[in-house]
Amino acid sequence: MKSLVFLLLLMPFLTFAQVTKKPVVYDVVHLKTGKILFGEILEFNQKDGDLTFRDEYNRMYSLSREMYDYFEEDKVYQKRVKNVDSLVRARKIDELDFHVGLNTLFAGIDPGFKPDNYYLSSNGNGMFFYTPICLSLGVGKYLQRQHYVGLSADIKAIGGPNSFSQYNLNYRFQYDAMKNNVARYIPITLGFQNLASDETFQVADLTMPPFPINTEKTFETNVSSLYLGVGHGFSFIGKDLHYFNLEILFYKGLFAKHSLITNELTLPSLNYQTAGAQLKLSYHF
Repeated sequence: MKSLVFLLLLMPFLTFAQVTKKPVVYDVVHLKTGKILFGEILEFNQKDGDLTFRDEYNRMYSLSREMYDYFEEDKVYQKRVKNVDSLVRARKIDELDFHVGLNTLFAGIDPGFKPDNYYLSSNGNGMFFYTPICLSLGVGKYLQRQHYVGLSADIKAIGGPNSFSQYNLNYRFQYDAMKNNVARYIPITLGFQNLASDETFQVADLTMPPFPINTEKTFETNVSSLYLGVGHGFSFIGKDLHYFNLEILFYKGLFAKHSLITNELTLPSLNYQTAGAQLKLSYHF
């Protein structure tokens, strides 16, 4: 009798154990990294082989033909396949891109001072560098995945000369194979830079003959320059098409002009040149 009761109590569990799980149907994409995506192909471009894919956790992927080996449609599985979070994350294809960040510069200027009978020497002889830290804002757009064009502005937050700002036209060429979540790119920038600093010159005081004493005169100088820069950068791809950029760029001034804020009738002879480097960290969304 006890055995019969035990079998009756055990019967629901035995029946449940014998029920076969409902099959699930996946589209399957085999990535070149060796990872496999399970989900649904939403769009397939027969011309270039690009895929828009949603996995079983509703994560969206934009996959170029270079990112996968092949795909299979409507594959039937008797149980749900566990996905892996370490898959290649989607990147922007033709979306708008906004960024905020910090830009640390080694902004070099050479006043190109030439002494004369009145201005004997300058405290700014040769190339010297300011190191402003700037807040950076920008907007751009991706074109066919690998190409990016945009505009950005950098405004001094701390350090450097009296004032500093620059405005840039940016281009980036992304050259990696898109097989992992770190993108590599080459940035090219055409920028306009403006800074203000104090320049000090030694002049002869002719009012003290027969032994003139050199005195100093300090002027606030505004320098504007157009420059061209090239460098290298890394994009650390996150979720939802967001990412961080780390970039170093070297630049050379194409031409520069200056103005002195002074009432002096006689001005020093100057020929400014600019050059330097920039280290950028930015968050893109």
